[in-house]
Amino acid sequence: MTAIPRSLPKAVLWDLDGTLVNSDPLWTAAERECVTSHGGTWTDAIADSLAGASLTTCAQVLRNAGVPLADDEIIPELVHSVVRKYGDSVPWVSGAVELLAAFRDAGVPSVLVTGSPRVLAERVLAAAPEGAFLGCVTGDDDVRDKPDPEPYVRGASLANAEPGECVAFEDSATGLASAIASGACAVAVRAHARNPIPDAPDHLTIGSLADVTVRANRYADRLTLTVSSTPRR
Repeated sequence: MTAIPRSLPKAVLWDLDGTLVNSDPLWTAAERECVTSHGGTWTDAIADSLAGASLTTCAQVLRNAGVPLADDEIIPELVHSVVRKYGDSVPWVSGAVELLAAFRDAGVPSVLVTGSPRVLAERVLAAAPEGAFLGCVTGDDDVRDKPDPEPYVRGASLANAEPGECVAFEDSATGLASAIASGACAVAVRAHARNPIPDAPDHLTIGSLADVTVRANRYADRLTLTVSSTPRR
């Protein structure tokens, strides 16, 4: 049992790809198709290097792999491909919908903080439990990319909070660095991470969102996360 080390958080800040939804395979497929269709060379190392990367960084990496296009050509191609691969459903990770509802029912709103475009973020918000999300910060906004802390600072501000009053869930080293630098209580989720997440004293680590249950004690102004497997700090 792990008590969040502060009073009841004002908001929960969520990364999207690999944390709330199992969309990393969709992005990897889109990136691979982009490279190979333009005569480039795709490797597993390229896929690993793109974990948590912004769309601008992704475009630069794909260009280095042989895609002869500018950022404003590569990025729309990738986004269109991923939107098409989503289809009519959202590929929630196990436990995501239940945990969003549990935080909502505990009186703690959620904010999405993602480098993905708004078209995908809004699709996820529309499919989430009603009333779970206050809003989102996306890659289309005028905000610096992770690992800069600005996305999480902006996300906290949507809840009229400081990052240090929030909990942030992430699945990549880049995203964790952003959340930690912002001052949020960072939680690493390993279930769908592209690359291994090392243990470190500056964040909590859990295996899966499905392992987590939420209990709010409003008399003590405290939120407790109960994890089925012992988390590491």
